[in-house]
Order: sequence, then C-alpha cells, then structure tokens
Amino acid sequence: MDIKTNIAKSIKWTYVFQKRAANKFFSDPGNHLDDLNIDEEPLNRRFELCRFDKYVQIANMLGHIDITIRPGNRFQTWIDTGLYVGRFYAMTDNVPPYYAVILEHSLQELVVQYGSRKGKYYNSQKSVLLAVENYIKRVIGQITIQIEKKKDDIYLPRTKLYFERMLTDRTRTLEEALQRILFWSSIFWQSQHRLVGLGRLDKILEKYDNDHENSVELICDFYEEIHRYYAFKSSSTSLGDTGQIIVLGGLEEKGKYSCNSLTYDFLNAMKKCKLPDPKILLRVSQEMPDALLRLAIECIGTGIGCPLLANDDVIVPALLEFGYEESDAYDYVTSACWEPLVYGNSLEKNNIKIMNLAIPFVDGVLEDAFLQAGNLNNILNIYKRHITVYLDYVIGILEKIKWEKDPLGSLLTIDCFTNGKDVSEGGAKYNDYGVLSIGLTNVIDSLFNIQRLVFDEKRYTLEELQRAVIQNYEGYEVLRRALKEEVSFGRDKAEVVSLVNEITTFIEDRLDSFKNKFGGRVKFGLSASNYVEVAQSTYATLDGRKANEPLHAHITCSNGIPYTELLNFASQIDYGGVKSNGNVVDFFVSPSFIEKNSDKFMHLIRQAIRDGFFELQMNVVSSATLIDAKRNPGSYPNLIVRVWGFSAYFKDLPEEYQNVLIERAIESESAV
Repeated sequence: MDIKTNIAKSIKWTYVFQKRAANKFFSDPGNHLDDLNIDEEPLNRRFELCRFDKYVQIANMLGHIDITIRPGNRFQTWIDTGLYVGRFYAMTDNVPPYYAVILEHSLQELVVQYGSRKGKYYNSQKSVLLAVENYIKRVIGQITIQIEKKKDDIYLPRTKLYFERMLTDRTRTLEEALQRILFWSSIFWQSQHRLVGLGRLDKILEKYDNDHENSVELICDFYEEIHRYYAFKSSSTSLGDTGQIIVLGGLEEKGKYSCNSLTYDFLNAMKKCKLPDPKILLRVSQEMPDALLRLAIECIGTGIGCPLLANDDVIVPALLEFGYEESDAYDYVTSACWEPLVYGNSLEKNNIKIMNLAIPFVDGVLEDAFLQAGNLNNILNIYKRHITVYLDYVIGILEKIKWEKDPLGSLLTIDCFTNGKDVSEGGAKYNDYGVLSIGLTNVIDSLFNIQRLVFDEKRYTLEELQRAVIQNYEGYEVLRRALKEEVSFGRDKAEVVSLVNEITTFIEDRLDSFKNKFGGRVKFGLSASNYVEVAQSTYATLDGRKANEPLHAHITCSNGIPYTELLNFASQIDYGGVKSNGNVVDFFVSPSFIEKNSDKFMHLIRQAIRDGFFELQMNVVSSATLIDAKRNPGSYPNLIVRVWGFSAYFKDLPEEYQNVLIERAIESESAV
C-alpha cells in the first residue's frame, strides 16, 4: 500500500471526516428528514464515531439510542433519527433479515453459542450481542417508568414481558413474535441499513399463530407500527421506497403449494389497513388455491398496488438453473422490490447498478458505421459491439466494490456462524450480485422502426435518423410522429420475442463468466427503478422519445396493447440463468373493469400464471382520478399508486412521476 493510500485511509477514520459525513446525511433532502412526523423528530443530532472496529461502533450505537415508548400502543418501535452511524463502504443491505434466528433463540442462547467458539469473529459478535442485551434492559427500564405513569395501560405490562423474554426465552405467541421482529428491524434501520425486508412471515410465524381469531387485528397493528418512520425509511427521491416487503405463499420442494391461515390474514389485514407500506409479494403457482388468488386480486383491486405476484412456476426453475440448491431455490424471497434471492444465507446485493441499455444503442446510432449499415442485422451487430463495451464498464464497477462490515446482518446469516466470517468477508453461503436494466423497450421499438421506415418502406434514410437524434427531433416532428406510429415491444409476435431473447442472451453470455472476490456470480433482469432520473442523461432514441424524457419501465404495455397480448409476450421471454433478477409485467387496470369483469379477470391472471409470466404488478386507478389528484392533491390525501417496485401516496411523488403514471393510465385504458 503506497503512502497516498495510507493517508487516504487514515483520513477516513478521523473525527472531522465522519462529522462531515453526518452533516451531509442530515442536510440531504433525499433522506426525507424534513418529512418526519412530530413524534419521530430527533431531540438532537449526533453521530456514532467509528474507530477502525465496526463491532465496537455498533455496540456503542446500541448504548446511545434514545428510546421512545408510546403508551397505548400494542407494539413498541422507534428509531433515533438524530443518531447517524457512519460508514465508509457499501452496505450489505437490501436483504431481508432471517428473523427466525431471533424468534427461535433467546439472546442468552445466542451469547452462549458465540461464547463457545474461539476466534476474533465470535468474540466480536458476542460483544454485539451483549450490547443488545444491555439495550433491551434499558428498554425494560423505560417501559417500567411508563407503567408507573400509565397504570391503566393494558399493553405496556405485556410488552415489558415480551422484552424480558427476549433475553431468556424463545418466542411463544404471534404477538410476541411480531414485537420481536419490530425491535430487531428497528436496529437494522438504526445502523444505516436500507431497504430492510421482512421475509416469509407466514412461514416463519405459522408455529406462533395460536390465537387465530385475533390475527388480522394483530397484523393491522403490526402494519401501522412498521409503517412508522415512513419518511426516514424511504431511500429514494420519492417517499415510499422502503423495501419493507412481506413475502407470502410459495411452492415447496415436492411441488405442493404452501400457504396457511396467516397467508390469508396478512392479505386481509392489508385490505383493511390500506397503507402504502409495508408491501406484500405473493408467490403464485398453478397449484395455488383459487380462494387465495381471488383474495389477492381483491386486495389489488383496493388500489394499494399490492401484492406483486411472483410466479414460482417460472422463478424456481430459473433459480435452479442459476445454481441455487433446491431447498434454497424453493425458499426464495426478494430484495427491496422484486429481485429473487436466497433467504437467510446470502449477501446478494441485487440492485448494485442500473444498466441503461439505451446508452449503447445511441452510441451505435451516432457513429459513422451506422450510416453504412445495409440491413438491420448489421445495426444489431453495431449495438452488440457497444453493449460489450458497456458491460465491461459495469463489470469494472462490480469488481471495485468494498463491503462495510455488518455485525447485525452476519448474526442473522446462517453460514456466517459456521464459517466464522462476517457477511462482508464472504461468510454467507451465496455471495451473488444483481444488476437491473432499463431501456430495452426503447431499443426494441427503435430497431423495428429502423426496419420499417428505412429498409421496408424506404421513407427515411439512416442519415436522417441519425440527424434527428442529434437534433433531438427539432425540425423532425413528422419523422418523430412516424416513429410513434407503431410499437413492437410487448407485441405477441415471434420476431419481437426472438429479438428480445437474442439481446438478453447476448448480455447473459457476457456476464456469465463474471466471478466476484467471493466466487459469486451476477444476474440481471428487465426491470429497474429510477426510470425518470436515469433517462436524464440519455440522448433521444428512435422510438420517438426525446432526450431526457423517461425511459420505459419494466415489461409494460403502451399505445393500446391489450393485457392478454402483453402477458402472452411476457410468457415467451427466456428468464433462465443469470436473467432472473426481476422481470415485472406492469400495467394499469381501471377499477370499473375489475368490478364488472371479476370472474374474467380472475381467469386472465390464472391463465397468465400457467402461460408463464415471471412477475406481475398492477395499478388499479383511472386516469381521470390521477389527473384530478394532481390538480387537487388535498382531495386525495390517501390515494396510493404503484411506482417502480413500491407503493406510495400519489401526492408525495415528484411531478415527473405523476405525469408518467397519468400517461400510462391513459394508454392502458385504450387497450381495454
């Protein structure tokens, strides 16, 4: 290591450097601290200094958290929004913690387990567990004080018991389990983890569902509590992107569909609460009960944007092809939105980078070789050449990633204990990365436009198309209208499906050889977030889209493509192997359409599952409602919409996203 590197490294650990990072965090509008509720605002702002040892930092953090007890609540959860925990490298977050570990063990049991092993890793983890123990004792003390003040509070004595039992006993009841999850989830958020999912709650909580009559009421209270700090948990420029996904249902290894009473209770509670957060992902299959699918459609029909439907009949085989062991593939959950990953034993960061597939296309259009291409195949080869360069750039980013040590994530990652390694050091069983992609819709439409307007109809030359892109269609409005006459992506045509699969297979071949420093691979998918922000650095494309205008997101319908055609198209795309990092069909449905055609819509979704879509999400809202909500936001304070992979209040969205949703709703209504 040279002198400059040593100096740079030492600077990172200084008080001044970390204070500057904390001030930047508190002043960044993207952290939404100005949107906190009054009872969520901090008493003061400070930061937890890190002096070379992440385990010590986390232990200190636990000792400095301001505890907020709210009398009258069934559950208690809090985040000290004034306490910033510094970090230097990428977090191993965006992976749902495997809460079964803390449900099936008392804290004392875990302390004994780590104390029985020798080595620095085990000693460090034991120190964190002891700090959690002291933190819980502080919580118990604060609850005791509130009990003395609020002697008629029916919940606080029970909550105190649940915290006492965290120290000495395993979980016994559903209510106790939900409180334990809330507590540990808040610790993850406190330590600057982002997009903290909730995992397969119906599966890990089934053994505690001993009071089924009150389950929906309990879950509603749980939803309201996990919804606290909604602004703090939102990780993007839009409120709502929290990653708090609950995964329900799913195929088991012998092909039987697994669900239980809690699967229904979680959905019924969501119908009742109608909150944008948390979110639900329902794993579906041909084998699932009709009653569960109907309930899911009813839930979607309320307009809350969930559940997202993930098709096990397609996803599980894709994960097996990727290389997961059978038991792990069948037990998958997802990252913040839709990206499948192994539950309880993985580092898998599935949204490290968004690949903008429109960039290499435009690069090809702007070079001289484009003008000499005599057919579409030559243009496609130019595009592939630029994709290769672009993918090399993406791989270069992946190779440079350094991970922050993660004591909390490692505690709930099974093989970290066996291997004696932090998850950031390759302690997990799986250490794969995932990238998202956007812009393929625009590329496919552009390629077929070239074929139609230049080579078939000979209405324009390649030189005219190139000049139109350079001029951003200024003076080329007639050409732009011609480009918008037809769309190809989403059409149930063999040549369209074939071209999509050809391009994605080419990308797969280029990424398939990648291995990160832990031996993990990388997978990608055809869905991505930030389709507004990413597009702001993208030239015009030959589908008629101007520079800086939003790129198409997901597998979407436009210009009047019927739902059935879009679903048929999606079922023919190859999602195998490394192409399994989320592929969402996304469309709008008017509320009246579902109300008047409930049986037909149920049949449509059931058939689409059989045909083989990968994932499906819907917005159930009319364009008229969205237009009026934009004009009169005060009249629609609780209008919820599905954005890229999360639900949010429409009034909270930036205008650019509101406009995209309105435009897509109008297009979708013409398809019915």
